[in-house]
Formats: sequence, C-alpha cells, structure tokens
Amino acid sequence: MRDKPLYYYSKASTICLTIIAAGVVTAFLVYTKALMIPLVISIFLYTILAQMTLFLRQRFHFHKWLALTLAIVLFVAFFVAVVVFAFNSIEEFLKGSDLYRQNLIATVSDLLNRLQAHGIRVDQQLIERYLHDLPVFNWVKNLGGRLFGLASNLTIIILFMIFFLFGSKKTPPITNPAIKEMLANVSVYLSVKLMASLITGTLVAIVLLIFNVKLALVFALFAFLLNFIPSVGSITAVLLPIPVLFLQFGLNPQFFIVLGLLSAIEFIIGNLAEPRFLGEGMDLHPVAVIGSLVFWTLVWGAPGAFLSVPITGSIKIVLSKIKHTRPVAEFLAGRLPH
Repeated sequence: MRDKPLYYYSKASTICLTIIAAGVVTAFLVYTKALMIPLVISIFLYTILAQMTLFLRQRFHFHKWLALTLAIVLFVAFFVAVVVFAFNSIEEFLKGSDLYRQNLIATVSDLLNRLQAHGIRVDQQLIERYLHDLPVFNWVKNLGGRLFGLASNLTIIILFMIFFLFGSKKTPPITNPAIKEMLANVSVYLSVKLMASLITGTLVAIVLLIFNVKLALVFALFAFLLNFIPSVGSITAVLLPIPVLFLQFGLNPQFFIVLGLLSAIEFIIGNLAEPRFLGEGMDLHPVAVIGSLVFWTLVWGAPGAFLSVPITGSIKIVLSKIKHTRPVAEFLAGRLPH
C-alpha cells in the first residue's frame, strides 16, 4: 500500500513530461517548417518512387539505375505538364474575363427582377456596380503566382528526393520491425491514394472538358491534390468549380449536371473504391483522422493537411512499439486501452 503514492506520482510525472515534450516538439515543428515540410514530403515521395523503381525492375527487368532514372524522369515530366496546363488554363480564362463578368451580371439581374416581382426590393444598381468591380479575376492572377511559388518549393523537394534515391545504395537494409511496418503502411497508403487521385483528377478533367468549362485542368489538378486531404478534401474539390460554373452557365441545367457528375465521382472513388483497396489503411479512427487534420493544418498549414494521415499513422506505429505509449496508439486506432 505504501507504493501507491509513488506509483501515482510516477504516473503524473510521466503525463506532465509527455505534455511538455509534445509542446516542445510542436514548437520545433512550427519553427522549422520551412525546412521540415520539404523534407517530409520528399521522404513520402521517395517511398512512392522507390515502389515505382521496384515495379519497373520486376515488371520489365530493367537495371536498377535505368529504372531509377526512368522513375525520376516520369515524375519531373508529370510535374512540368501539370504546371504548363495550369498556366495555360489561367491565361485562357483571363482572356474571356469580360464575357464572364457580363454573364454574372445578367444572371444576378434576372434573379433580382424575380425577387422584385414577388415584392422583395433590392438595390439592383449597387449590386451590379459591386459585381462589375468584383476582384475574382485578380484572385485568379494571384493563383498563378502561388503556383509559381509552389514550383520553387518543389525544386527543393526534388533535390531531397534525388539525394535519397541515389544515396539508398549505400544505406544498409532496414531490420527494425517498427520502421519496416511504418514504411510498408505509408507506401501502401500513398500508392493507393496516388492512383485514386490520378483517377479522380482524370475523370474531373474529362467531365469539365466535355462541357467546355474554363480552368478545367486547374480544377482537375486541385481535385488530384485535394484527394490527399481526408474528409474535407473531396468536398472542397466539388465546391471549387462552382463560381466558374455559375459565371459560365448561370443556373442553367449544365450547372447542375456538371455539379452532380463531380459529386458522383468524388463519392464513388472516396467512399467505395478507396476503402476497398486500402483495407484498414493506417488503422486510424475517423475522429483521430479529423483531429490529426486539424492539428497538422495548424502546425504546417496546407502541406500539413496533405501529410496529416501518413504522419499520424507513422507516429501511431512507433507509439505501438513502446510499452508506455502503447495505450495512446490504441486510442488513435479507436480501441480504448484496458
């Protein structure tokens, strides 16, 4: 009985030290995010490229260096194609900016006339004046600048990946079971997510191009990227094209058809196809997924949202291998510790 106070004191000390350590680590992540974000992204992309290299070697019997070089070339070519298509789509959209502004004013004026017919008075001239000066097209121009900034950051990521890939020959094989499990889970998760995102982006591009929607390739790119963000990513991907659809079609049937097709694509791939191939995935409870999304978004912004699930899943695997932190890993998986 005399050991009980010491036991509770030890427990309380461990909890307090864990909270302090978590705070210090979080502060470190925030302070070093300019370097840590490209580093972490490059590590995860390295796992994908390593799988691509392995596939090329096993499928086509390529030499290791040939498979590695081909994987890097494919990655860089994909990135360059995405940037070129994005800038071309923005340029094409800006050329028709006056026409879209007129369509917007005409649609809103029609709605205001219908409201006035039912006795609802609205200052039509004030709203039309505001719509005429709407800075939406400046936002699109700023989007081009942000894409250019993203390209600069991706250059650093590519350099990190090259160092990882070409330095892997001198690295001894991994024998630690926790690290092997972590890399295997992250590799499967990212590979499935990448394929699902590519299919999503391709289908979104096809739908938008069939209906001649402006910025179609930009929205397809966003659909590809946002698919990596759990839960809210697919919703955001559907909502993003709405302003352009409204500018182009108003409230005509095309507007609702395109919106319905985009929603169907996101629902089928996100809720039916992905879970079938991921299985248990990273073994995280949905509440833990949302919590990790919020936490990593606060710490690293948008890149943290993309990386939240693989980072949290990797941390959970490490925690599950340590006796004192195993209850935390079980809690993240949705299993209450005994």
